[in-house]
Amino acid sequence: MLLDQKRTRRIVQVVAIFTSIAFAGVIFVVLGLILFGGGGQSVEDQLLSDARERVQAQPRSPDAWDELASAHAAKGQFDQAIEAAGRATELAPRDFSRLQTLISLRLRAGDQDGAVDALQDFTARNPRNAEAFLQLGQQAEQAGRIDLARLSYQRYLQLAPDDPLAQDVRQRLRTLGEGGGPAP
Repeated sequence: MLLDQKRTRRIVQVVAIFTSIAFAGVIFVVLGLILFGGGGQSVEDQLLSDARERVQAQPRSPDAWDELASAHAAKGQFDQAIEAAGRATELAPRDFSRLQTLISLRLRAGDQDGAVDALQDFTARNPRNAEAFLQLGQQAEQAGRIDLARLSYQRYLQLAPDDPLAQDVRQRLRTLGEGGGPAP
């Protein structure tokens, strides 16, 4: 009987050691997954994959292309994001919000001239969009294209002379050296 107790105690110790080792191994695996991501796709990768699938399923959807642009931007892939946003703008040429996405991406990528060019294209297609002319004036001014800024501000004032921002735009024109006409 004494022999059985020693053997049982020894078996319990061995089992306890193996259990401790196994538990420690599980802890290390869990910590590794937490710290190093477990080798699965990141959220950004999954969003990009989903957006690509949506564009393939709906190639004529501006929303799908905007989603793809956002997914590329989240990964810092601005060239691809700008390309996708440009496609969304082509599919919805009168939608100013699509253009604003493209402008924002171009500015984030440091392409101020590209932003101005995109705004010029939009205003050529949408000559009655006062907000677009205002933004074109602001971007042209920041890009140092003062003549274009003046013309854009003047067109904005023609389209929206009573807008709450009109007085500020008139002041901006005076600062740029060209009167914006009398205040209403």
